Amino acid sequence: MESQRVLSYFDEILKIPRPSYHEAAIADYLERFGTQRGLSVMRDSCNNVILKKAGNIQSSTVILQAHSDMVWAAEQPVPPGNEIPNEVYIEGGIMRTKGTTLGADDGIGVAMILAILDEDDPDLPSIEAVFTANEEETMEGAMALQPSYLDGAYLINLDSEEEGVLTIGAAGGISSECVFPIRKRASTFQHAVQIQVTGGKGGHSGLEIREKRENAIQLLVRALRSLPQTGWELAKIEGGERSNAIPISAVAYLNTDRPQDIQQSVAAFTAQRYSEWRNDEPELAIRAETSSPAEQVYEAESTEHICLMLENLPHGPRSQTKDFVCSSVNLALLGETDGELHVELSLRSSFESWYHDEVERIARFARFLSGSAIEKDEYAAWQYQVDSRLLNITQKAYRQLFGKEAICENVHAGVECGIIMEQCPSIREAISFGPTIRNAHTIREELDINSVGKVYRLLRETLHRLNSL
Repeated sequence: MESQRVLSYFDEILKIPRPSYHEAAIADYLERFGTQRGLSVMRDSCNNVILKKAGNIQSSTVILQAHSDMVWAAEQPVPPGNEIPNEVYIEGGIMRTKGTTLGADDGIGVAMILAILDEDDPDLPSIEAVFTANEEETMEGAMALQPSYLDGAYLINLDSEEEGVLTIGAAGGISSECVFPIRKRASTFQHAVQIQVTGGKGGHSGLEIREKRENAIQLLVRALRSLPQTGWELAKIEGGERSNAIPISAVAYLNTDRPQDIQQSVAAFTAQRYSEWRNDEPELAIRAETSSPAEQVYEAESTEHICLMLENLPHGPRSQTKDFVCSSVNLALLGETDGELHVELSLRSSFESWYHDEVERIARFARFLSGSAIEKDEYAAWQYQVDSRLLNITQKAYRQLFGKEAICENVHAGVECGIIMEQCPSIREAISFGPTIRNAHTIREELDINSVGKVYRLLRETLHRLNSL
């Protein structure tokens, strides 16, 4: 089966810790793979790895690209360097783990490229295999690529997540980090309660932003607003997991002398509003439990500014058509560092002008509340090419293999194609496809095994057709 060769490499990749910012081990593995097979090997300071394999010198060189890092999420913390998917199993044709992310995004793309490089197939073109680092956080790896690294004219990215769908364009994006000073004072209360929002579905902040999924940070603030106006003090508030994931959890620590009143208020809030999310978020829960009191708490004005900010910052689709989100914001991360509250938002849009206007609007709001905001981690959009030879070849290959038409779409997510094409002008056309991956960036991530074989067949057939040009 086509999938077995790919899955054998994926099994090796699963044993290598590779969260974003920590790609050295996977880069070592890729280097060894290339060296053992006599391929041209290059590795840069960002831990990008490029492997080149000569083919038919009469054809155009094809670039195959996937990112080597993964989003790491786990129910239970693990020591650094041990971020390996837990108890991987296959059931009903679906690969899952127990309590961690799987890393099929984009480990399965890496495995497909390795399988192609290991093929003894004279009908394949020359291949430049590009494994980029830190895609999930900043796309730093793609941005570090230099024109001298690559000569290929066609780019096939293997980081899409639905078999039968060809990605032909993608949103660009930017992050906004808001910083607010916090004033504290000694607490006057002797007891404490922590209010936790847990169990949200979360998901990819671009691909699932239009789904009905609660933002745990904003839901927590709604719960705080339901409390009695007096009788409690905010000691700490934090939430979110990653900048590119819809927050699934958040927690606030309160000092109080009436913990039972706080618990009753939270219970009443949950009971009255449960119908809002019960059908879409069956595991979502809001709990108030007693905890240890903090010595220092936020002054009342700081608490009000925090709540006002969090309930008014944007989150969700900002413009959309019937079928497509054009622009969105994800209120992603919240936490305190060195006496300042940091809030990070991830913005995506098909239009660079929109997200620059939106980050400036957010900055004005931050300044109004005596805070500040900076832009960071901008990445380019990938504009759809109307007359693409690569797309035409891939569509025909899909039709011949599977007897039906592939779907073409622009995605509301960051895909490295736009950045790589901007960095390496030899590339004329690009496309992205991949097997079906569900719930990426969460501990419910799963990989459809049957789709792996189908996508690998499509990749090989597309390469054969490109070799004849």
